[in-house]
Amino acid sequence: MSETTETEPRGLYERLKSQDEGWELWGQLAVGLLALQIGAYAVAFLRIGEPSIIAYSIVIALLGVLTMPLMFWGLLRALFRPPAWRLSRTIAFGCLLLVGLLGNVSFLSAPVSTGDWTSEREFRLPFDGPWTTLAGGDDKTHNYHATTPAYRWGYDFAPLVDGARYEGDGSELEDHHCYGTPVLAPVDAEIVSVLGAERDNAPGDYDANTILGNHIIMKVDADEFLFLAHLKHGSLQVGSGDRVTAGEVVAKCGNSGRTQTPHLHVHMQNDREFPLAESLPLRFHNYLADGEFVELGMPKGGEEYIDGKGQIVEHRPDGG
Repeated sequence: MSETTETEPRGLYERLKSQDEGWELWGQLAVGLLALQIGAYAVAFLRIGEPSIIAYSIVIALLGVLTMPLMFWGLLRALFRPPAWRLSRTIAFGCLLLVGLLGNVSFLSAPVSTGDWTSEREFRLPFDGPWTTLAGGDDKTHNYHATTPAYRWGYDFAPLVDGARYEGDGSELEDHHCYGTPVLAPVDAEIVSVLGAERDNAPGDYDANTILGNHIIMKVDADEFLFLAHLKHGSLQVGSGDRVTAGEVVAKCGNSGRTQTPHLHVHMQNDREFPLAESLPLRFHNYLADGEFVELGMPKGGEEYIDGKGQIVEHRPDGG
């Protein structure tokens, strides 16, 4: 009788498949994480308010974190349960890499339902004199805020003197031209919340426990709230319930909250609760941008946050 021989599988896929002993628990969980990640992105891009915000800001990031223990579990199984390379394990590791990448790297601007919103009010820049736009505008190249729903159209501003944000090495708060500079109300509004007792961070440090630091929340209109953040300790000149007019001094620029260098943060939301709200497009009226008059627009930040090459803007109601 002739002896029959088994033909060796051809190709990587066939070799991996022939070595597979079925799906291990960690591999099943890895595939499940990818399914949940896809579902979370689907909910986020439905743009249905708070559920979309939670899916984009919390669930997607949390799933990315969960990839680490599963990856470690899978590596241990591969080391101590040979053969290391199996088709199911290869697919599972691929799922984990994809979930980790999508959960930890922001490739897109935050999906929000407020992109077409337009305010009926006029907003001036919240300072006098020329300041640089560190971050601002509609795209994430010039505005890192764009990847966060509550900040989607947020701004960071700081003044420059001879092209620099500070004197010397900037190691002291007082070295920074922004520190202690008056902050003005951008619009007539009611003050609905204030915090002014947080200490200012030394340059290079930041407070991990609070994001906004000392801040003022203004109710501009129904479902329209403006935030001024990172204000100087003890500098607030308004309280809850006060009404302010555009151009009125409300505080001074500081370095409180989650910030390492003094600057002024400004953004609008459709709710006073932070951060489970959607950002509103904030456009300023009557200002100069790099010397050109803009009747209504969004100041644009630099491509690199620290390079100080964003638009230099200044309030000019007369257009001159």
